[in-house]
Amino acid sequence: MRTRISSLATAFACLPLIVPLARAQTDPAEIAYDLSVMQRPLNHQDPGFLRLGGWTLTPRLDLGLRYDDNIYATPNDEIDDLITAIVPVASLASNWNRHQVEFEAGGNLGLYETNSDEDYHNYYFQNSTVLDVVQGTQLSTDLLYRHASTPRSSSSNIGAAKEPLTYDQRAASLGLKRDISIFTLSLSGGIERLTYAKSQAIGGGTLNNSDRDRTQTNLGMRLGYEPIPTATAYLGIGYQDVDYDDSTRFGGPNRNNSGFSIDLGASKTISDLWVIDLAVGYQPRNFADSSLEDISGLNALTLRGDVLWNPTALTSVMGTLSRQTYETTEAGASAIVSTFGALNVEHQLLQSLVITAGLDYNDSEYDGSSRNDRDFGLSTGLNYTLTRFASIRAEYSYRERDSTDNSADYDKNLVQIALRLSF
Repeated sequence: MRTRISSLATAFACLPLIVPLARAQTDPAEIAYDLSVMQRPLNHQDPGFLRLGGWTLTPRLDLGLRYDDNIYATPNDEIDDLITAIVPVASLASNWNRHQVEFEAGGNLGLYETNSDEDYHNYYFQNSTVLDVVQGTQLSTDLLYRHASTPRSSSSNIGAAKEPLTYDQRAASLGLKRDISIFTLSLSGGIERLTYAKSQAIGGGTLNNSDRDRTQTNLGMRLGYEPIPTATAYLGIGYQDVDYDDSTRFGGPNRNNSGFSIDLGASKTISDLWVIDLAVGYQPRNFADSSLEDISGLNALTLRGDVLWNPTALTSVMGTLSRQTYETTEAGASAIVSTFGALNVEHQLLQSLVITAGLDYNDSEYDGSSRNDRDFGLSTGLNYTLTRFASIRAEYSYRERDSTDNSADYDKNLVQIALRLSF
C-alpha cells in the first residue's frame, strides 16, 4: 500500500511536465473579478449542456483515486487504504422567460480496496422553484432529500461503530420575496428532518442512534438594501425550534431547544481588486434540560468575514474568518463554539493550468464540557483542463487534530487525483 502513495505522489509532481508550455492568455475586460480564478469559466471551459425543448440538462462525472494513511482518524495504530471515488451530478433547469424550475440529483460513492466496511454510498435529490407572481414579487420553494454518512474525522463520529454513521435528511422551505425600489423584503419558513440509522458495533451487536433523530423548524424575515449594484446590506431576524424524538431514550439529557437570531451583514466590491462580505449576529438557544448550558452571552455571538483579493488578473487570494455555535450530542455538552479561519490562493499558471494552496485552522470549544479541539489543515493542488469536456485535479492535503480528549487526536495525509468529465 505504501508504494501506491509513492506512485500517486510521483504522478502528482510530474503533472506539470505534461502541460504544454503556453502562457495564460485572458482578456482583462472579460474577467469576472467577483469570482476567484477557479470559479471563472474560461472560454474553453464553459459548462456544456443538452437542450431538451425548454429545458437544459447539465451532466457531470468525477472519477478519482484517493490514498488515506489514517482512514479511521485514530491517534495510534493507523490503517491506510486506497479509495475509489465516483461522484455523478446532473441538473435539469428550465429555460423560460418567466419562472424558474431546477431539479438536481447527485451521488458520492467511496469504495475502499481493503476495508469495505468503510464504503459509503451518499446521494441526494433536490428541487428549487421560483415563481414570478407579479412584477417584483417572487414565490420560491426548495425540497431536499439526502442520504449521507458521517466522516470518521467528524465530531459526530461514533468510535465504537464498525461502520460510518449514516443518516437521512429531508428538508422543505417556502419563501416570499418583494422588491421595493432599492429594498428587498423576504419572508421564509422551513422544516428539516434528520433520522439516523443503526450501526454495527465493533466486536458485535448493534448501536441504536435514534436518540439523535430530530426535527428543526425555522422562520425568518430579511430586509435587504442595495443602493448600487456593487454594495448590499441586510438585516435578518429569525426563530428556530429543535425537537428531538427522544434524546433521553438511553439516559441522555433532553436536548430540545429553541431561540431567536438576529443578523446584520454587508458586502462591497471595490474596483477589480476586492470583494468584502461581512456579517455579525446573535443567536442564543435555550435547552429544555437544566443540565445543559444555554447558549448565551459571547457564545451566542456569531461572526463571518469573507474577503476576495485579486492582486493580478491571474491570481486570487481568499480569506475567511467565522465564529458560530451549533448543537452537539457529545456527552455533557450542549453546543460547540467554533472559531474558523482559512487562507487560500489560486493562480492561473498556464492557459489550462491552475495551481492552488490553502491552510485552515478551527478551534472548537464544547459548551458545558472540558473538551476542546484544535484542527489544522493544509493543502496544495493542480487543476489541468484537457479539453472542454475533461479536466484533471490532483491534490495533497494534511489534516491534524489536537484535542483535550486524547482519543479524538489524529493526523492524516491524503493524496488524490480525479478526472472530471462533463458534456
